[in-house]
Amino acid sequence: MNLQNVLLIILGISGVLLVVLLVLLNIVQRKLKGTQYQEQRRLKALLPTRTKEKRWLEQAHKTYPVLDELPLVKKLLHRMRSRLTLVHAGNEIMIRSRAAALTLMIVACILIISLSSFLWTSSWVSRATIMLVSVYLGGVLSDLFIGRLVKQMLYDQSSMILDIRHEYHQTHMVQVSLENSAERSKPMVAVHARQIAGILAAVDPEDELQKYYEIAPNRYMKQLAGVSYKIGEYGDADIHKGERSIYLSMLGNIREEIHMDINRRERIDRLLYGIVFVAISPVFMLDPIRNWAEGMFPIVSNYYNSAWGLYSLILLYITFIISFIALRILKGVDEDTQSIKDEGKWLKRILKRKWIFKLVDRITPSEHEPLHFKVAGKLKDANSGLSQHAFFLQKTLAALVIFMLIISLQFSIHANIKHNILYPNKQIITGGNQTESQKMLSEERYAFEQTLIGELVAKDITPDQMLPYIQEKAENKSFLQNNLNQNAYAAQLMNRVEQYHEEYYKWYELLLAFGLALAGFYLPDAYLIIRTQLRKWEMQNEVDGFNTLSMMLSQFPNISVYEMIEWLHRYSYIFERQLLRCMLDYEAGGWSAIENLKEDARFVPLERLADRLQVAADLIPVKKAFDDMDAERAFAMDQRKEHYEKVISRKSTLGKMFGFLPMQATFTLYLLLPFVYMAFQQLGDLTVVTGKM
Repeated sequence: MNLQNVLLIILGISGVLLVVLLVLLNIVQRKLKGTQYQEQRRLKALLPTRTKEKRWLEQAHKTYPVLDELPLVKKLLHRMRSRLTLVHAGNEIMIRSRAAALTLMIVACILIISLSSFLWTSSWVSRATIMLVSVYLGGVLSDLFIGRLVKQMLYDQSSMILDIRHEYHQTHMVQVSLENSAERSKPMVAVHARQIAGILAAVDPEDELQKYYEIAPNRYMKQLAGVSYKIGEYGDADIHKGERSIYLSMLGNIREEIHMDINRRERIDRLLYGIVFVAISPVFMLDPIRNWAEGMFPIVSNYYNSAWGLYSLILLYITFIISFIALRILKGVDEDTQSIKDEGKWLKRILKRKWIFKLVDRITPSEHEPLHFKVAGKLKDANSGLSQHAFFLQKTLAALVIFMLIISLQFSIHANIKHNILYPNKQIITGGNQTESQKMLSEERYAFEQTLIGELVAKDITPDQMLPYIQEKAENKSFLQNNLNQNAYAAQLMNRVEQYHEEYYKWYELLLAFGLALAGFYLPDAYLIIRTQLRKWEMQNEVDGFNTLSMMLSQFPNISVYEMIEWLHRYSYIFERQLLRCMLDYEAGGWSAIENLKEDARFVPLERLADRLQVAADLIPVKKAFDDMDAERAFAMDQRKEHYEKVISRKSTLGKMFGFLPMQATFTLYLLLPFVYMAFQQLGDLTVVTGKM
C-alpha cells in the first residue's frame, strides 16, 4: 500500500466522521427547539445562581478548620475573625468564610512575594526586607478589605434607615417598620433590623438590648437599637396633634451622621489611594539600582561597601520603617478598640516574672514622684492601656533591642568592609573598553592582588618587611606594565592592607550605640506624642457626635442625665474610659462625677457639654438644658464640616509626604550620593595626574 492510498483512506474516514457529526448536530438542534427543553431552561433560570464570590466563600469556609490548626496562621485567622465579628455579628457562617478567605489571601500574598524575592535578588538582607514588606502588605490588604466592608455596611445602613422611615410613615409602629424594612434591605444589615425587632418583642427587652450592644457593628446601630427601644417602650410624640415625631427626627439625625462618616472615609481613601504601594515600591528597587550603578560605573561599589554607604543604607531602612508606620496610622479613620484592649498583653506576661518586675520597679517612678503623674498624663492623653510598669518595660526593651541591633550592624559593617578590601569589585580592574587580551591580563592582575593581600593579612608582616615582599612577588609579572612604578604600586597594596587592619571596633562606635539606645529608650514617649496628636484630631469629631446625640436624647420627656451618659459611653471610642468612670461614680453624686469627667477628659468642647449635663443633673430639666442646641445645629454642622476639611487636609498632606519619602530617600542616599562619591574620586585622580605633569 503506497502513500497515496493511505491518504485516500484517511480522507474517506474523515468524511464519514464529518457526516455523522452533522447528522448528530441536526438531531440535537431539533430537540433543543422542543417545548420540553425550553421549559426546562426557563425553570432553571428561575433557580438562584451562585456567584463566583459565593463559591469562593464556600470553599474558604471548608478550609477554616485546617487554618485553625496551623500555629502562626491560627493567630492571624483569629485576628481577622475578631475584626469581622463587628461587621457580621450573629452570622457565624459568614464570619468564618470571610475570615478564612482573608487569611488565605494574606498568606498567599506573603508566600508569593517571599518566594519571588529569591528570584528577584541574591542578597539575603534584601530578601529578608522584602519578606517583612510582604507581611506589612498583608496587613494593608486586610485593612483595605475590611474598610470596604465597613463602608458598604454604612451605605446599607443609610438605605435601611430610609426604608424604616418610609414604613413608619405608614404604620406608626416601630417593630413592624423594622421587620418590613428588613425584607427590603441588604442581608448584611437586614439581620440587625430583625434582631432589633426581636428585642422589642422579647420578654425582657432591656436585657436583650444590653446583649445586642455587645455585638452591634458600630455606634449607629447602637443608636438605632436604643432609639427604637425607647420609642417602642414609651411611645412617640402625638403626631395627630401636629407634634414632631421624635423617632423620625432621630432617624434623620442618625442618617446624617452616617453620611458624614461615609464622606470622611471616602475622601481619606481617595486622597491616600495607592500611596502605600508608592511607599513600598522603593524596597524592590534597591538591588536593581545598585546592579545598574555598579555595572555602568564599577567604582561606585567602593561607596556601597564603605562605612558611609552601609550607614546610609541603614538610614534608608529606618526611613522605610517610619514611613510605613506613619501611613498605617494616618489611613486609619477610627481607633481599633480591640487593639487598645489587647495592648501590652505580652508585656504583662513578662512582668509576671518576679525578677523582671523587681528590675523594672527600680526604674519606674513611685506614686509620690512628679514623674509618675507626668507619665500617667501622657498615657491618659494617648488613650493607652499600658500600666506604668509595662510602659517602662517597653522603653527598656526598646533600648536593649536597639543597642544589640546597632552593635550587630557595626560588626557586620566592619566584616563587610574587610571582605570588600580582600575581594573588591572585579569590574573596576577588568571593566571598561578593553580588548580580550587586556581583559585576560587584568583578570590575572586581580587574582594576583587578591592572593597577595590575603597572604599579607594572614602572615601579619610588618610595614618594613611588606615593601620588599611585594616588590619580590610583583617582579617579572607579565600582567603588570613595564613602566609601572614599583614603589607606588607596592604603596597602593600596602594601603589596602593597612585599611584592612584599621577595620576594628572603635570606642566611638560603642558611644554611638549607647546614644542610639538612649534615643530608643524615649521612642515610646515619641509614639505616645504622635498618638495624642492624632487623637486630638478625632476628639472634636466624637464630641460633635456627642452634641448631636444629646440633642436627640433631650427630646425624650423621661430621659435622665445618667441615661444620657450611658448613651454617650456606648457611642464613644476615644472617651470611653472617662465616661465609664463617670457612670461608676454617678451614684456617689452626679455633680462631682461629671466634674471628674471634665478633669479626666481635659478637652474644652467636652467640658462645655459636661456643663449642660451638670446643670440638668441638679438644677433644671434635661430638655431646657439642651433647648438651644437645635437652634445652633446649622452653625454646628458648618463648623463640623470645616473641622473635617482641616483634618482630612492634614492627613492628606502628611500621607503624601510619608508616601513619597521612601522614594526620595532611595534616589538621594542610594543613587545620588554614590555618583557624588564617584565624581570626587575621579576629581582626586585627575588632581594627582595634573600634579605630575
